[in-house]
Amino acid sequence: MIEKSIHKLKIDSKFETLIPPLSADEFKALEESIKNDGCREPICAWNKTIIDGHNRYKICSANNIPFYIQEINFDSKDEAINWICINQLVRKNISDKTRRYLIGKRYEAEKIINAKKNPKGRNQYTVELNKIAVTNTDIAIALGKEYNIASVTVRKYASYAKLVDNLLEKNPKIIPGIFNEIIKISYESMKQLTKKNKTDVHTLTSNIVQSNEEMNSRFIDSRKDLKKDKILENIFKVKETPVYDPDADISSLTYTISAWISSIERTFSLVDFEKITDKARSKINIELNKLKDTIDIMLEATEKKND
Repeated sequence: MIEKSIHKLKIDSKFETLIPPLSADEFKALEESIKNDGCREPICAWNKTIIDGHNRYKICSANNIPFYIQEINFDSKDEAINWICINQLVRKNISDKTRRYLIGKRYEAEKIINAKKNPKGRNQYTVELNKIAVTNTDIAIALGKEYNIASVTVRKYASYAKLVDNLLEKNPKIIPGIFNEIIKISYESMKQLTKKNKTDVHTLTSNIVQSNEEMNSRFIDSRKDLKKDKILENIFKVKETPVYDPDADISSLTYTISAWISSIERTFSLVDFEKITDKARSKINIELNKLKDTIDIMLEATEKKND
C-alpha cells in the first residue's frame, strides 16, 4: 500500500459510471466523517486511475486530506471493469436497474477476457467454471447461478447495459435518474432513444432532467408536461400500475414453447439429417445446446417449492 499522502489520481468516466452515485445526504455524511476522522479506507487504483473510492478522492482532494492508495494490477481495462462490477454487486443498497447494468457489464467483460486472454481456460478475475473450454454460454450460466437468474436474463442485462452506455455518450445526466429509478423509462423506450442522435436525445431528456451538484436527477411526473412534446410523450409514458399477475409471464412462455415444439417436430419430419452440411449441423447443435441449458435452468427454477 502506498504511503498516506495527497496523491494525484486520474478518473475514468467508464469506471466511475460503474459506481452507484451517493445521494446528497450520503455524500454529506461521508464528507463529515472524513473531515473528522480522516480517510480510513484506501482508494483503490490501477495505473493511477481510480477503480474504487471516487467520492472519497473528491472529498480528500477538495479538503487537502491525505489518503492511502491500494494499487491493484490488471492486464486490461476489461479486467478492471470486471473487478469493479464484482465489488459493487455485493452491495445491498444498489437499485435493481443498477444491478442489471452491473451484471450486464460483467458478462461483457468476462466474454472479452475469456476470448482475448485465456480462450481455453480461466484466470483469477473470471468466473469459476468446471470446464476446460469456456464458452459465452458457460459464462452466462455461471453468472446466472451466482446471481440467481436465468442465463438468458444475463444476456438481456448485457443488452440493457449497451443501451445505457449508448445514452451515457449522448446525455450522461439522465443515467443517475434511471439507476435511482426516479426516471421511469422502459427497455423499449430506451431503445427508441438510442436510435436518435446526440442533439435530439439531449433536447428530449432536458425536459425531464434537472441536474444538481450531486448529479441527482428527477422525473417530472406530469401528463401536462409530457404532452408538450409528442415525441417525448411516446418515450416517457405515465401509466397506471397494472394488477400484478405472478403467472402472466409463465403462461405466455408456455404458449410460446408449444409453438417451438411444433416447429421442431415439423423440421424433424421434413429434414434428411444424412444430407445436411456440417456447417448447418454445427449451427443447429450450438443453438440446441443453448436451448437445453436454458431449459435446465428453467426446470430447476420451476421445481423449487416454497417452504
